[in-house]
Amino acid sequence: MGLLETNNRKFNLPLVFIIGVIFLIALAYFANYLENIPKNALDLELPKAVDAESDEKSVTIYIAENLEIHIDSIQVIEADVEEELKILFEGNESPTIILKVAEGVPIEKAVNILDIANNNRYKIILNVQTQ
Repeated sequence: MGLLETNNRKFNLPLVFIIGVIFLIALAYFANYLENIPKNALDLELPKAVDAESDEKSVTIYIAENLEIHIDSIQVIEADVEEELKILFEGNESPTIILKVAEGVPIEKAVNILDIANNNRYKIILNVQTQ
């Protein structure tokens, strides 16, 4: 009696089926192997960013949905933004503005801040807040 014979009946197992079973067994083995790897073994120590200019001053400007403008948590009116920034950045060689704009604020409000930054040669980082 052959391996795939019983009572004079032959079983035809397609090669694809046999390969599939072997694949599933191998997959189960590797899944179990990956589950037993310690979690900290995959942690990578990434290099930290180093601030090349230690005297760099940055200010966060936030434009809320109700169009209120805040400079570092202090509410200001739109007409006074440029003067406030000049005061805050006085004596700073490379000032940076972090502009955070709430979703739904008209683009003109952000463009006004961009124009102020461009006219005064401030670096600017844009950040759109989503809900």
